[in-house]
Amino acid sequence: MIRSFSQELNRPPAANQGHDPQLFNNSNLSIAGAVTERYTVTRYKVTLRWIETRMTSLSRPSQFRRQRSWLLATAAGSALLATTCGALADGPSVVTTIKPIHSIAAAVMEGVGEPFILIDGAASPHGFALKPSQAFLLQGADVVFWVGPELTPSLAKPISSMATGATVVELMEAPGISHLALREGVNFDAHDHGHDHGEHHAENEHGHDDHDHEEHTEQDHHDHDEQAEAGHDHDDHDHGKHAEAGHDHDGAGDAHIWLNPDNGIAIAAQMAATLAKADPDNAATYKKNAKAFSERIESLEHEISNELEPVSGKSFIVFHDAYHHFEHHFDIEASGAITLSPEALSSADRIEKIRHRIEDLGVTCVFQEPQFEAKLVNVVLEGSDARSGTLDPLGTQLENGPDLYPNLLKNLSAALTGCLKGEN
Repeated sequence: MIRSFSQELNRPPAANQGHDPQLFNNSNLSIAGAVTERYTVTRYKVTLRWIETRMTSLSRPSQFRRQRSWLLATAAGSALLATTCGALADGPSVVTTIKPIHSIAAAVMEGVGEPFILIDGAASPHGFALKPSQAFLLQGADVVFWVGPELTPSLAKPISSMATGATVVELMEAPGISHLALREGVNFDAHDHGHDHGEHHAENEHGHDDHDHEEHTEQDHHDHDEQAEAGHDHDDHDHGKHAEAGHDHDGAGDAHIWLNPDNGIAIAAQMAATLAKADPDNAATYKKNAKAFSERIESLEHEISNELEPVSGKSFIVFHDAYHHFEHHFDIEASGAITLSPEALSSADRIEKIRHRIEDLGVTCVFQEPQFEAKLVNVVLEGSDARSGTLDPLGTQLENGPDLYPNLLKNLSAALTGCLKGEN
């Protein structure tokens, strides 16, 4: 995926472009600390791109002679770092945004390479700000997978301006994704599922005891593959074609799409198709991995459905409306949310209405989230018999990798079951 240094230097001159030498200072080109092979390879790629534009910007021979040695030394040092840390990877440089999407990409890329992640740990995607030190990841990316501006609006501009050489895939628009409308009121009607634009309706999704998962695994994965291969060319950004293909949404949809297991499978299929185009030599591996992922999630889906069934009639309140896709898929709907956005303070009026709802419905549990303070949850619980629990839609405390996504779904089910049964 990366040309040799000599090939880069002998490429035809490119148009003069801006550059940021701060991205390539001594600290960035050092092997000290936590520099890893993957980061080194990506920095090497971006360094070569910057050197190319810098050399073509030298208009006078004297300028070229004075800076040629420094430029060659910089490139040679970068190449040496890449060799020292394990040589150049064969797979594409893939950048993801949040932990669940990174996990799905890691599962699809297993045996080929590992994706990068921008929003790690307990960072919230809603108010995330890209660090200058992360810019090189987007600049050196071959492929970028993100949910879309509905979840991370602050990344729209950096992705469009920095990932200019990458295939950018907005997963909200991937084939096979089921969409749900945002719930904005204090009270959630358990029978109001919003606008489900996908093909998986409640009566079909929740009959898991009679569901032939083996048949579904083979057939649905084949369908997802065909949908992904016939999917959208995001290089063209032709959103009119998206609408004609039946994947249009109004921009007001719930962006937490990964919490529906069927959407997770559709995301993996789209990733496999995209990566197969970017890296044809490993296309068979991507397809095989996506199929294995689909089978694993289908099996887990059946387990979760059985686990949640005994508590499906109990009422609960969530911290913010992040779980609609999970609730809707497994037919266990929340009764309300403390706040519309985790970054915005809830009004006194909303808090009071939530407290009345807890009393009127006999709400069993109120769930907080680990990345936010529990003050609001404590306020609404005051004077009630409801228990508190914790739901984590991102897997903030889970180790990154292929196992994070299935473990995230397991943890949501276990947390709901434990609190609603009174086991925690």
